[in-house]
Amino acid sequence: MRELHMPGFIDLVRVLFRNYYRGVDLSEVNDLERREFGFQFFDREGMIRHMAFRNSDELRHYLVSNVPSHVYYSSALYNDPVNPDMDAKGWLGADLIFDIDGDHLPTQNCQGVELMTLECLSDATEEVNKLIDSLIEDFGFSDSSIKIFFSGHRGYHVHIELSDVRGLTDEERREIIDYLLLRGFDMERLIRGNAVLIDARLRGIGGRLASLIHELDPDLLNSLSGRRRLGKYVIRKLNSLNPVISERLSIHVDEVVTMDVHRLIRMPNSLHGKTGLRVVRVSPSDLERGAEFIIDRAVQFRRGSLTLRITRKLPVRRVLGEDVVGEEGSVIKVPTYVGIYLVMSGWGEPVD
Repeated sequence: MRELHMPGFIDLVRVLFRNYYRGVDLSEVNDLERREFGFQFFDREGMIRHMAFRNSDELRHYLVSNVPSHVYYSSALYNDPVNPDMDAKGWLGADLIFDIDGDHLPTQNCQGVELMTLECLSDATEEVNKLIDSLIEDFGFSDSSIKIFFSGHRGYHVHIELSDVRGLTDEERREIIDYLLLRGFDMERLIRGNAVLIDARLRGIGGRLASLIHELDPDLLNSLSGRRRLGKYVIRKLNSLNPVISERLSIHVDEVVTMDVHRLIRMPNSLHGKTGLRVVRVSPSDLERGAEFIIDRAVQFRRGSLTLRITRKLPVRRVLGEDVVGEEGSVIKVPTYVGIYLVMSGWGEPVD
């Protein structure tokens, strides 16, 4: 995180963060004493890591006393989480974690967008819905075993903390990623002699393929019914859809996050130091209510306002659901949470 040379403003943000952490809900941090923690701060570069806490009260005391800008914990559980030697920590397994970030989505709303927009977050919301459907329909996870968190910025983290997945190796996690990304997908693998595994009644990729083919070419889908041997013409037409299938059905997760069995991920209910928003757990019904509702769930610091100068032309009119009107160099007054986001993200500077 870049160092910010605005002592008065940073002091204000520290006070707000400290007050938040006095009452922070740490119930989402399971197996707390077995996890490694890492922290970044407002006034220094780099990260302090290889820390551990015996219980939530000890962790809360550290947060209030030191007021970090970012809080992370390990997806892994360890015998000795404070040991700086990764091989000596005593790895006990790791949660299965997925990260969907608007920065990485190949959509028009997200490409090249520096400021978080509701449109880009909407695309990330659609992507996380695709992921949840696949985890349930294809992998057989129950909806109750899947935890969804808004990341506090442009995307979502999905956690599965079951003992059945904690022992997965990085290579086994790679296979999951390859499936989600449709890496090496071949339409003809779903055509086995007289069996055509493309049918709306099927769960998983076969059912989703049928729905997409029906949207693109209903007559082609009809030609697949009856499970009879397909002619070369039909197979060629199916193969011609491979590019659009990969674009529409692949799920754009950050593969490094999922594969790394020692990964540090943002702690649930912590504050994102670049936005001031909370890493908040959301439900599938919350996702259905849209990006603006998700932002509203994550917003803290609603009281009061901040006066700031816009230092760069804003690419959007609405910031965190609020209208922000002003040209580069103009002085505006905005709600506190909007001002924190604009200043910490480098779009504005506080005016005394």
